Amino acid sequence: MSAWIFRGNREEFDIDRYLLDFDYIYWAVKYKKHQDEINIGDPVFIWRSKGKSKDPYGLVAFGHVVEIPVSKEKVKYPKKLLEEYWKKEEVSPVKVGIKIDEARLSLPNGLVESALLQRDAELAGMQLLTARQGTNFKLSENEFKKVHSLWTGGDLFSDLASSYEAEEGSITLKLHKFRERDKKLVQLAKDNFIKKNKELFCSVCGYNFNKLYGFDYAEAHHIKPLSMIKAGEKVSVSELAILCANCHRAVHRINSTDPWSDLLKLHKKKL
Repeated sequence: MSAWIFRGNREEFDIDRYLLDFDYIYWAVKYKKHQDEINIGDPVFIWRSKGKSKDPYGLVAFGHVVEIPVSKEKVKYPKKLLEEYWKKEEVSPVKVGIKIDEARLSLPNGLVESALLQRDAELAGMQLLTARQGTNFKLSENEFKKVHSLWTGGDLFSDLASSYEAEEGSITLKLHKFRERDKKLVQLAKDNFIKKNKELFCSVCGYNFNKLYGFDYAEAHHIKPLSMIKAGEKVSVSELAILCANCHRAVHRINSTDPWSDLLKLHKKKL
């Protein structure tokens, strides 16, 4: 299994509109080598290039391959090719199908800026950042671990497990399927929180991104664990809690039968 970053140029393709409108997308695969290497289940990051825009650029979506690269005449859902989104000639008629797990088109929503990757010597040397041309970039195991850590809010610049070596064994990359989250439900939870509290902050520790960084940011946590939510089960907005990244990571690390209650006890607060 390989991991990838697929790059999109906003001057050539309306990547924002595509990701906003669809969570099942197709991406061009130009080179035969990549066409042969891409397989079902491969994790894929979507990279939005800077272009002429002054907006932040970097990682804007994450998903996994659900259709191997084929000629666009053979894709399962031709209506989702959306060729009208192209502003210039398409890169390749060969397309790979991707199911998007999460899209983050702005900094407040969690876009991972290119500057964060450039802070790491290994990532800064990736072809993605050094080459002007290219659409599909294969990641090494270590590159994927670092990029994925940035996407999930991990501390890339602390002591990484990937830098540790031992004779007893080798590091194994374990890929996990992501349970699908309803992006509209998450956004509605944040909107309702702002309406009630006038601003966005962590409902447990009170941390406010805006006061320090000048922009709103928070994450939504399912009080009922996703692992316990059955396919098709409806989740209400009231079942989502607004947390800072620290509390969100903490609640998923608390080893107990009721981590949410235990997190509240640690902070001696109630919603």
